[in-house]
Amino acid sequence: MSDLTLWQPDSKELLPASAKTPAEISNYAVQLSGRDKTQIVSAFESGHYEMAINYLWGKATAALRKELSTVGVGLLGEMLGKTDVDEHDDVDDILTAKDTIKLAEELGIVSSTDGMRLRHTYEIITHFSQLETSDSDIEEIDESEAISSLKACVKGVLGRPKVEVAKRFIDFREALDSETLSEGDQRVEMLKGSPYFFNKLTISVLMSAVKKNTGANLDHTLANINTLVPAIWGNLRDAEKWQVGQTYAEAYADGKSTVVGGLKSALLKVKGFDYVPENLRSSTFLKAADAIIKAHEGLNNFYNEAAPVRALSKLGSTIPTPALPACISALLCIVLGNRYGVSWSAADEAKGILSVITNDRWVYYFNNVLPGDVRILEKLSLDRPATNWCALMKQYQLFDLDVKNKNVGLLLAATKSAELSRVQRFASALIQEYYGKKS
Repeated sequence: MSDLTLWQPDSKELLPASAKTPAEISNYAVQLSGRDKTQIVSAFESGHYEMAINYLWGKATAALRKELSTVGVGLLGEMLGKTDVDEHDDVDDILTAKDTIKLAEELGIVSSTDGMRLRHTYEIITHFSQLETSDSDIEEIDESEAISSLKACVKGVLGRPKVEVAKRFIDFREALDSETLSEGDQRVEMLKGSPYFFNKLTISVLMSAVKKNTGANLDHTLANINTLVPAIWGNLRDAEKWQVGQTYAEAYADGKSTVVGGLKSALLKVKGFDYVPENLRSSTFLKAADAIIKAHEGLNNFYNEAAPVRALSKLGSTIPTPALPACISALLCIVLGNRYGVSWSAADEAKGILSVITNDRWVYYFNNVLPGDVRILEKLSLDRPATNWCALMKQYQLFDLDVKNKNVGLLLAATKSAELSRVQRFASALIQEYYGKKS
């Protein structure tokens, strides 16, 4: 095998089509105890579907987080772009439900189809948990939704024995700050031929490590930055190049001379100083974008989204280029919403910010960010967000911009004609392209 690959789940059928009742389906949940199965079946038989699904969901996410923790909490933080996470943190404290599903899918613990079904289950749970008391007396989870959720949790998580996840990349990641790789090292060549996901993750790992490491580990990290950054620089998109430049600027501002020297050497090799921001204003925008995502993906999101969007709008009318990817992605999350709709107050504020983004900056987003913006691409698989996407693109007339990526071009063409099935198909193609998976 010449490149890094995601671990692929066993393709055999874990839940036969003949399993239709809660008792039959639960019987295939090998990670549940007999007592757990009995409680779930009893809740179903009593018509307490919301209670059953909430209990089941707790078991499924706990199993996923336990499995994810085997790769190291630090790596999980790096995959999420969280710089304040280390191995001493509790995995339950740093991973939201959506983070858990996203990482499980990226590391190949669950398939993209299972990931979609798990996200749907989570959205059902959060939707009904957020209903006002008067509404919850009228609207409740019905049996078919509960059965679908039970199947999703068993097929995606609880029906699988424990697996070894992404070992090839984990070994590679550990080498980044424990040994110095040479230019001719097989692992360097392996990275150069890998899907973009691994290039992006490697940059995140290295930039996070250079902020945390000291002594010999820092020496290894800086040496590997000087080997790997030049090796993959030509393949990197601007978002990752700005990440390297931003890390240099922060180290310079903090007076970390050793780090500054190592990063400067790497940037000189690739003529990368165009990607070093003149000031650290972008850090404030990045934190604001992160706050929007946290509100959007948390509980009571329709209520909680307005405040962080308003906070971003007060930072100024021009978003610094290094923060542009995160900010546009966060704002699109608010405008596109989820399968249940959008927070109108937050969406109107977000549209106000997006409305002043110039066409050249949208071109930048489409060419350098959207091909790897899985959060947005996954939203386009849902009818309501995809419809909102088409309306937004029409409002801003963004169909005929100079887009280099073939699938992004096809996505915008489908958007122009508001063909949701084609929008969804090309969004899926971009996700497959990003992870290097075959459709």
